Amino acid sequence: MSSQFSEIADIPREFLREGTQFVNRCAKPDKREFIKISQAVGVGFVVMGAIGYVVKLSKFPCMKPIWQLRDNVMRTESNG
Repeated sequence: MSSQFSEIADIPREFLREGTQFVNRCAKPDKREFIKISQAVGVGFVVMGAIGYVVKLSKFPCMKPIWQLRDNVMRTESNG
């Protein structure tokens, strides 16, 4: 019973030890690297926003003819 408890208790200890080793190995980016990463993320946001905006704008002109076509089909079916 105590061996099972010690095995379960070892899991968080091992996780914390490995996490500490990982954080100690990591290095903070220098100013130049941080600026490059920030610029890349910013460009990605702008590109994705532009794509979303274009897609949204392209749906507006298409929706009116689709709704008119649907209404015309509904009228002809109800008359016939």
